[in-house]
Amino acid sequence: MQDVRTFIKDVERETPKELIRFREEVDPYYEITAIVRKFDLAGHQPLIIFENVKGHEYPVVCNLEAGIPRLALAMKVSPDQVYDRYREIEDGVLSGKINYPPREIAPEDSPVKEVIIPRSEVDLYKFPVVTHHVGEAPYITRAVGVVRDPVEGYLHAGCYRLMVKSKDHLVTHITPGKHLWYIYKKAEEMGKPLPIAFFLGSHPLWSLGGQSHIAHPPTEYDVIGGLLGEPLEVVRCENSDLLVPARAEMIIEGELRPPTLEQEGPWRDFTRYSQVGQRHPVFITGITHRRDMIFHDAGCWVRGGLIYNRIPQQAHVLRNLKKDVPSVKDFRFVFNQSAIFGVISMKKRHIGEPKLAILSAFASELYLKYVIVVDDDIDLDNEADIFWSLATRVQAERDFLIIPGSLGTDLDISALEEAVVTKVGIDATAKPFRDQLPPEGEVSAEHLEKVDIAKYLAQLNG
Repeated sequence: MQDVRTFIKDVERETPKELIRFREEVDPYYEITAIVRKFDLAGHQPLIIFENVKGHEYPVVCNLEAGIPRLALAMKVSPDQVYDRYREIEDGVLSGKINYPPREIAPEDSPVKEVIIPRSEVDLYKFPVVTHHVGEAPYITRAVGVVRDPVEGYLHAGCYRLMVKSKDHLVTHITPGKHLWYIYKKAEEMGKPLPIAFFLGSHPLWSLGGQSHIAHPPTEYDVIGGLLGEPLEVVRCENSDLLVPARAEMIIEGELRPPTLEQEGPWRDFTRYSQVGQRHPVFITGITHRRDMIFHDAGCWVRGGLIYNRIPQQAHVLRNLKKDVPSVKDFRFVFNQSAIFGVISMKKRHIGEPKLAILSAFASELYLKYVIVVDDDIDLDNEADIFWSLATRVQAERDFLIIPGSLGTDLDISALEEAVVTKVGIDATAKPFRDQLPPEGEVSAEHLEKVDIAKYLAQLNG
């Protein structure tokens, strides 16, 4: 069975230079993040195991999912196949062609049940929770949260951050308009608390599948099973009927109590601003963990952004786009800004299709704030190509679509009202169609083939 430990062994075997066992003593207060950031500034995101964390017996692992090559290793594909393979798995789960539902096992067979801590003995400060940025509280950054819909009964999972407020008290961030928010609202309408469990120490495919945007049923656990190629082993929680991965490193059990809110932050999210808001307290009911637990932390926001969450987001948006506008060829998040900027590629057949695609994209992913539509001659992986299309195929009064008062991310500090933003779509396709534009100037293919500059290239590369 695959878990974080088997993946660490995979990295050590397949890409040994990418695994660093940091044996010097490190302080979880700022120092771990500083080390991860220093590697990142040097152009590297190695998987780092901090083996000697000051004041703690448990090691900390960072950068488990950093970069497409590492996710490719987890998925057992080449880096250029990651996005397509993920879409293939998710489509297979939705169609029923890929079917690996979670398998419940007994507590005595579950490593995460080796240590059971009741509510009265919970002390989060015994664990190496990292303080990442100046002026912040300690934060658990790589938790996957699981709830059960109180009306329909299905399980739902997603990735969350957890601010440590005291030894037995956390605050998390539930994004308005996302799936957990609607489940939370159902519990609020019923006047009931909502049990929630967070698991730490995830194989990258657990995190990847945990970010799936599929409609339920099936669930994120089914997607995780599809990615693993085997059922995810789960075990029942001590204090609720929630099911959690049996081979996780740690489980934090608790409950949300709608409509209770309290201050969370400051926390530096993908916006780069350290923000404070009224968020959702988690009242801990117990903790279980492995006896020799590895504590999982994100480390910091690497310059390339968080890749693992974009893959399910892109799959979801592209699936909806192709359904709504069959001329769509591809979709990408760009400019390393999470899901804020998106670009759609299409072979336009009607002059109204680009704006329809923009509306579909905004409906599919609320974090999207800017969407650009380009013709299928534009390379979505080449930002210069995208800007060239903006420069040469757009007139603002004709091609901009401005939508005020839209539901968006509540982390957008430019909004005057939380989570209410103005969204902008840009039709950067040729007008009216690409085949009616002047031809692009081309370098002679015949002469490119004939000329020989090998010795000059050797001089430059030497």
